[in-house]
Amino acid sequence: MDKTAILIAEDNRVMADVVRFNLQRAGFDVTVALDGAAALEQAQSKQFDLVITDYQMPRMGGPELIAALRDLEEYAETPIFLCSAKGYELNEEDLREKWGIQRVLLKPFSPTEVVACVEQQLRTAQI
Repeated sequence: MDKTAILIAEDNRVMADVVRFNLQRAGFDVTVALDGAAALEQAQSKQFDLVITDYQMPRMGGPELIAALRDLEEYAETPIFLCSAKGYELNEEDLREKWGIQRVLLKPFSPTEVVACVEQQLRTAQI
């Protein structure tokens, strides 16, 4: 069976590397893009099973990336997690309705929390 492919869009390289390391250790195939535009390019060249994106990034932020992904047929139903340090300014219900995101992860979060959320999402999707 192929490994589950996860795309991380995060402009903080240290944060991206820590999350990537923990997801890879859990057995996932992980690709990192350091901004939303690079993430969209990656998503158009390879199919990912789940996307984790930061809210604020250069060139293309999380909301723009999510909207662009949802416009692509192959990503219409793909689980997307949104990470943000601005959690109190974001309405999770609105984000779910508008973009169909599965979860908002508030920074700072623990990398093990991210792995647990990903594993839970993938289990739920297989039921």
